[in-house]
Amino acid sequence: MKTYELEIREKIVNFVLSGGAKIKAAQRFGVSRSTVYRCLAAHATGNLAPKPRAGTARKIDPDRLRRELKDNPDLTLTEIAKIFNVHFVTVWHCMQRMGLKLKRSHSDRDK
Repeated sequence: MKTYELEIREKIVNFVLSGGAKIKAAQRFGVSRSTVYRCLAAHATGNLAPKPRAGTARKIDPDRLRRELKDNPDLTLTEIAKIFNVHFVTVWHCMQRMGLKLKRSHSDRDK
């Protein structure tokens, strides 16, 4: 979800509070109606500032992954994912960030 700057939030709220329709505010500022409602709700609490966004949690310990791959170089992404109890795509992203590649492809397994 896109985080809108404080300035656009204030413009949305001021437009609606000055008598503009919520749907017109959404069209005018290029946001969804739900964004307009969220801005108004935030204004009611007195804090229009965007909420801090949390970073993504790292589910796989890179050192442990390196050890697993060193000890078992024939593991597939699915097998590694079962070891770490995550989805195989999570393993793939972690390996990509670390600059690691699998030694073989899935088609090699059928041979």
